[in-house]
Amino acid sequence: MFEIRSRPDPVVWADDDKTGPFSRQELEFYRTNGYIKVEGLFDVDEIQTYCEKLTTGKDELEEDIKSNKEEFISTDNYTCVTEPGSTKIRSIYSPHKFLPAANQLCRDRRLLGRVRQILDSDVYMHHTRLNCKQQFKGTGFYWHSDFETWHTEDGMPRPRCLTCMVLMTRNLPQNGALMVIPGSHRHYISCAGPTPDNHWISSLQDRYIGIPNQEALSQMVKEGGIHYCTGEAGSVFFFDCNLLHGSQANFSPWDRMNFFLVYNSVDNKLVPPFGPPKPRPETLGTRDPAWVQPITPLEKPTDE
Repeated sequence: MFEIRSRPDPVVWADDDKTGPFSRQELEFYRTNGYIKVEGLFDVDEIQTYCEKLTTGKDELEEDIKSNKEEFISTDNYTCVTEPGSTKIRSIYSPHKFLPAANQLCRDRRLLGRVRQILDSDVYMHHTRLNCKQQFKGTGFYWHSDFETWHTEDGMPRPRCLTCMVLMTRNLPQNGALMVIPGSHRHYISCAGPTPDNHWISSLQDRYIGIPNQEALSQMVKEGGIHYCTGEAGSVFFFDCNLLHGSQANFSPWDRMNFFLVYNSVDNKLVPPFGPPKPRPETLGTRDPAWVQPITPLEKPTDE
């Protein structure tokens, strides 16, 4: 059995009359649907530079994986996961802790201004991740709410958190663009069963626990439909941490690479997890006092 409960918390935490980069109409769209797209927030040259620097970091890690014949690497600074049975990287978690370009992107005013307008507070990075759904090899992500994991396994108290998805390449249905269920963020779907110890290790490649059942998903899709988050490189999707989303495999000859920046309110810092006895690693949900300080925006991009 499953239970669908109405969300008790706000989606847009600021008052409607508080000004910021988003218009009142845009905030209402986000409040209703749980996401909003900002077309071309980064220009072609900017995003190409970021893409090259992030790709260089990915390629270096991929060489290490090939040499060590490992599908999973976790250090103090990052966690790296490959596609199942492959040396092709699926995701790199917390690259902002070791790649200057990733850290710079987290501090961009164009992102921070919009995030702080929605969450109505200073923010820090819960984590970042580079999803590298590579041509022919990239597998999908089943439907899920991030907040389900971040609450249960990380100890995030409330859904005062959102993700900025920066499109590093063109995103199409054919290369596995993210799918979202508009309006699903306004509901909390209970997922049956306890969370096993170290569930996070297997869940980064595929999820079988902490996901809504088909009956609940069908009800959410009947109410909100399914929207593909497509667009050109440089566009950004902002989406609520409780929005149901997933993606299909990339069978196309075109890579689909996106950088996910997860901003959490400084008033919503992690507590002990609500499910398993131990939280996930620091690279997936930060608790380090040095990394939970309010992010200061860059005055202007640098060439580092």
